[in-house]
Amino acid sequence: MVGILTTEGLESKIKEFIEIAEKFSEPYRQKIFEVLLTNHLRSVQPSKEVPEKAEEPLPMTPEKFIIPIDVRAVLSQYGVPEDRIQKLFLTAGAEIRPIYTIKTTKKSDAQMQVSLLTALENALKPGGRFEFSIEDVRQRCINQKVYDSGNFAAHFKNNSRLFENLDDKEHVILSPDGKSELAEAILAVAG
Repeated sequence: MVGILTTEGLESKIKEFIEIAEKFSEPYRQKIFEVLLTNHLRSVQPSKEVPEKAEEPLPMTPEKFIIPIDVRAVLSQYGVPEDRIQKLFLTAGAEIRPIYTIKTTKKSDAQMQVSLLTALENALKPGGRFEFSIEDVRQRCINQKVYDSGNFAAHFKNNSRLFENLDDKEHVILSPDGKSELAEAILAVAG
């Protein structure tokens, strides 16, 4: 049955659609809300209160993800195609989520790839830099099942040339060698 479009009814439906959309993970919420609202609006007839030639609201489209200039410079310098970013991260507007899986079984190499890709993820965020937190990398290594508890710190020391300073464990910054190694990690993990 076709319904009538009223301001009160529309407000109620919008609240209902927001509640439904919030049950899903962040990357899908906006699209789910759009689909629900669009389908609802198509199923109702405007009441006499609403002018027949009312302007349609602009569709809510996610912002296109723009790779920051510093990241583009590193990718360009080492000949890494920008489309590899989409194979490593899911992006929407200013949001970014890792979707990669570490393929190497050598835990020291895997740990370095996780740390380098975490620095890349942070550099992709607005105002971000090629840096990471040691604890964040530890947790990601655990999640990827490449954590080597006995040698975790040693792997960083053995690869210290990749980092500017390992003393500040919250802000480990990639060195020029680290950015070069990052390029290799992108190509190895993104395929």
